[in-house]
Amino acid sequence: MLATALIEEFEGIEIEAYLDPTGVPTICAGVTKYPSGMPVRMGDICSKAVCRGHLSSMLNHEIVPALQNIPGWERFGPSRQAVLMSFAWNLGAKFFGSEGFETITKVLRDGSGAPETYSDMSEVLKLYAQAGGKTLPGLEKRRAREGEIWDLESDGVLTFVASQRTYLKKAPISSDYLSDKGKQEYRGGDAIAVTRLEEIHANNHAWATLNDGGGNWAIYLPHWVQEPIHPTAAAKEKIDWTNFSAPIGSFVSVGEVLQYDARRVPDEGSEEESAILEICEEFDEIRQAWGTPIGVTSGYRPEPFNTEAGGVPGSYHVKGMALDIYPCGEDIDEFHNWLIKRWSGGYGDGRQKGFIHIDSRNSGRFFSRAGVRPAAIWTY
Repeated sequence: MLATALIEEFEGIEIEAYLDPTGVPTICAGVTKYPSGMPVRMGDICSKAVCRGHLSSMLNHEIVPALQNIPGWERFGPSRQAVLMSFAWNLGAKFFGSEGFETITKVLRDGSGAPETYSDMSEVLKLYAQAGGKTLPGLEKRRAREGEIWDLESDGVLTFVASQRTYLKKAPISSDYLSDKGKQEYRGGDAIAVTRLEEIHANNHAWATLNDGGGNWAIYLPHWVQEPIHPTAAAKEKIDWTNFSAPIGSFVSVGEVLQYDARRVPDEGSEEESAILEICEEFDEIRQAWGTPIGVTSGYRPEPFNTEAGGVPGSYHVKGMALDIYPCGEDIDEFHNWLIKRWSGGYGDGRQKGFIHIDSRNSGRFFSRAGVRPAAIWTY
């Protein structure tokens, strides 16, 4: 658990009780009261295993329930939740909304509706480096480290450019069914600045939160591209997962595979990372053979973000083995008829919703010659 590791990094694990900088008897990783409520006393001794058990128990039963009152808590990924747990462990579980915590409270409250506000957090954390009225170097270091981890989940401000006439919409449906108040027209070449993109499962739409309080709108993904449209340089051996424009192979970017959501970054060296690289290699083969650009509407969706996006339990997207793709500006029926004869893995016919699902189950791969029968076919 990232939170326990972060707390241990700064608190350490002391098996014998000691006095903290303010003179309070403390043990383990900054524990001043045991889960039973009994205060730590000088002379107490705990093993490291018992200390870690205390830490985990107290986080789950005392810290997290209080933090769940923070607007947007459920949408934070493991990094930002870990930062807030570390902060709460250090300064109190009920800091949000409390006297003396007005600045961090404002960032958290405002950020739930205007995600660009979260970019202030790394500097705001530095305001809370005092104990007993004194600034402590240890707390300054801790707040800086928390800020670094917080920023790992920063999506930044994304620029999307309309590839044709399209709309921002109040619902993820055809613009024909919306009133003039329920949509805003954009023409090819027009750009929008987005601070949060939320995938809508099996729909080819996404919720886009516009910068500077522009509101939350549904966009039809095939009509929008992030600059650059497609990377042109081959990927390096080590992928920069924090850079949405970074290439994975020759024709697909990190942003497309993660759907511009930094919470989805895979662990380095994990099975999921390897699976993503393998399916992207097959994507390159498909793109090369097809000859014109292919877009991605869904890629890697680890839990709990797969469930958040409406994905089914056990989805191959969770394993990093799947992509939902579509031909840019081309007939999807023609693309389907071409691809289904050449893909040997899982294949989902989502043409009615604007995409084709492919996954690498049963060692699925692309064959340049027609005649392959997919291992599994279903209709969305």
